[in-house]
Parts: sequence; C-alpha cells; structure tokens
Amino acid sequence: MRGLMMGRFQPFHLGHLDLVRQILKECDEVIILITSSQFNYLEKDPFTAGERIEMIHNSIKDSDIDLSRCIILAIENQFNVATWSAYLKSMLPHFDKVYSGNEYVKMLLADFDIEVVKPEFLEREKFNATEIRFMIISGDNWQHLVPPAVSDFIEKINAKNRLEIIGKTDTKPTTH
Repeated sequence: MRGLMMGRFQPFHLGHLDLVRQILKECDEVIILITSSQFNYLEKDPFTAGERIEMIHNSIKDSDIDLSRCIILAIENQFNVATWSAYLKSMLPHFDKVYSGNEYVKMLLADFDIEVVKPEFLEREKFNATEIRFMIISGDNWQHLVPPAVSDFIEKINAKNRLEIIGKTDTKPTTH
C-alpha cells in the first residue's frame, strides 16, 4: 500500500518528518509530493522545487526512516481545479490513500473514491512553515523546528538574505 502526502514544504520541518513516519506505519511506501513546484523566490514560496527536494531527501536520509520507502516528487499546480484529481492520478505513481487534513482536498478527491486520511499533526501551531520563515528573517531561534539537514541547507544557501530581499521588493509577482 502506498500513501500520498502533499505540501509546499517551504521549508520541510519536523512536523512533516513526523507525518512521513506516521504514514509509513500504515503504508509500505509514501509519495512526498511537493506542490506549487513552479513557484519560487516569493514570500510564500521562497525555495525552488529542487531545493525542497534536497531538503526532504537529506532529512529522510539522515533520519531513522528508510529512504527506499519514500518517493519524492514535485508537481506544478493545476489551474483547472475541477480536473485536479485526474491530473494527480495521471502524473503520479499509483497511490492508495491521501493523508491530508484539508477539507478542500477531501472534497476534490471524493469523486475518485480515494480514501483521505486525516493525520495527527505534530503541534501544528509550533511546526508552521510560515512562522519558521518569519523566524529566519527576524533572527529568532528556528533551527530546532526543522531537521538538521534543513537547517544546514538553509544556512548554506543564505536563505535569510533571500527572504529579507524578497520581503523588501516592490515588484512582487501577482500570479500567486
């Protein structure tokens, strides 16, 4: 059995890593799907799809999770929401369940007889990517909220500088 978890992972944090563990207790494999892969260098989406893949891959590789049970993919948004479910099924390897707490996702998948499982989120208020990005910019202690591989990666690419510049720019794309 294969489970699907979806997210922007901007950045991948310990709550996401906990969800991977939860899914692998119930499934043989998990597809970790990076959504909105076409967006980057934006306030809401500062990291590229490639950067997010690297963060996730390195986090799992450094954890107690068997990386061979994880498939990490990126997908662009489908702008025709009515065909989103069919788009997912055509673009991804087979999956049996979707793990999501989003009622909108559940509604969109209802016509396709896909089981949607609401996971137990690890301290959702604490493990929040928007807050983590804010903490990076403000210089607060955020490193304990992400796997060490993500912290190292964010430092390596000087994400603080990127986030500060993105936050100050007057020419922000309106496609989001």
